[in-house]
Amino acid sequence: MEDISAIIPLITEIMRPVEQIPCGTLVKDVMEKFQREPALLTIPVVEQDRFIGTINRKTLFIEHLGRPFAVDLYSRKPISQLLPENQFSVEPEMDINATLAALLEVDPALTTDSFPVVKDGICLGIVAVSDLMMKVSSCQATLFDTLKLLSSRISEEVAKASIIQRDLLPPSEHADSNITISAELITSSEIGGDFYDYFPLPEDRFGLLVADVSGHGVHAGMVTTAAKASLHTLINQGITTPGALLSGMNNAILATAKQSLLMTCLVAVIDSPKKTVTLANAGHNFPYIFRSEPGHLDRIEEVAGYPLGFEKDFDYKECSAGFSTGDVLFLYTDGIIECVNSEDKEFGYERMEKILSRAGSCSPLELRKLLKISAEEFCGSTSFEDDVTMLVAASTGNI
Repeated sequence: MEDISAIIPLITEIMRPVEQIPCGTLVKDVMEKFQREPALLTIPVVEQDRFIGTINRKTLFIEHLGRPFAVDLYSRKPISQLLPENQFSVEPEMDINATLAALLEVDPALTTDSFPVVKDGICLGIVAVSDLMMKVSSCQATLFDTLKLLSSRISEEVAKASIIQRDLLPPSEHADSNITISAELITSSEIGGDFYDYFPLPEDRFGLLVADVSGHGVHAGMVTTAAKASLHTLINQGITTPGALLSGMNNAILATAKQSLLMTCLVAVIDSPKKTVTLANAGHNFPYIFRSEPGHLDRIEEVAGYPLGFEKDFDYKECSAGFSTGDVLFLYTDGIIECVNSEDKEFGYERMEKILSRAGSCSPLELRKLLKISAEEFCGSTSFEDDVTMLVAASTGNI
C-alpha cells in the first residue's frame, strides 16, 4: 500500500532563501532594506554566523516604530535590541501538515505571516504562511485523488483535513473597545464549504467575511483554504478595501478551482472612527443591519457581483452605510434560510428577520444562539442538510 506521508511535501519545498544580517546592523539600515525589497517579510539575524532570531517587517514598522518618536529613538540602535523572544521556528524535516498544526497550536489566530526554518543553529530560509496554506490546499487535492485508491484510509485522512479546516477559523467570540462578534459554522458533512473570518485593519477598522462554496467535501475544503490564504496574503500586501479583497480572492479561487467550484462571499469593513460599514458582495445573501435608533432592520441590497471563481479580474463594487453605537450587522449563508421541516417548508427570510428584529435587546452571542435554536426547533433536528454560518457583529462604543 502506498505510504501517504510520502506525498506530503516537506517544509523545505516552500522555503525561501533570505540574506542574513549581523546582529549589530542598525535599525535604520534594516528599515531601508525592507523598503528596498517590498516582498521581504522577515530577515534572519546572526551573531558570529549563528542564528539568534528574526526581525519581521510588520512587527518592526507597526509594533516597534509605529509609536511617536520611535524612529528617532531606535534608528541608530542595533537590530538585536528589537528581536522578540520565543520565536516560532521549524526544522527542515517537518512536512507541511505538521508545520501548520504546530503553528496553529502557538498562534491559532494566524497573526504570524512568516517564520524561519532552523537546523543546528543555522537559518536555512524563511517560509511565508500564505505559501504554506496554499501548499496545504494543493496537497489536500492530491491527497484526495490518492485516497480514492486507498479506501481503508479515507475516513482517517478526511477527519484530519476537517480538523485542519476548522482550526483555520478564528475564535467564535471576539470583543474589543469598538466591536463585539459572535460567529458559528455548523457543517453538514465532515468537510464543509462555508467559512467565516474577521481581522483587524489599519486606522481602527475591522474586516468581516462570510463565504459559501458551491459544494462539500475535500474539493470544497480546498477552495476555502485557498480563499483564506489569498485573503491574508492580500491584507499583508496592504489591500484592505472590500472590493479589492474580493477581486484578489476571485483570481486565486479561479486559479485553484478552474471554474469547477464557485464561492459566494461577502466582505464588510467597519470603520469605527467614521461610524460606517463598507460592503462588497460576490453573489452572496444580502446582509442585515439592525439600527438601534430608531430600532428597525435594514437589508443591504445596494451591491452584488459574480461569485468568486467565475470571471477573471471582475471589478466588485462597494457601498457604505452608517454603523453607529448599538447597531448590529448580521452575515450568514443560505443554509439557515433553506433548512426545511417535516412538511418541506423552509425556515425562510421572514422567520429569520423576525428574530433579527430583536437584536436591540440581545448580545451578539444571545442573538446567534436564538437563531440557531429557532432553526433547530423549526426543522425538528440539531443537524442541517447544508452548512450553516452566522456572524453577528455589534458596535459597542468608544468610537
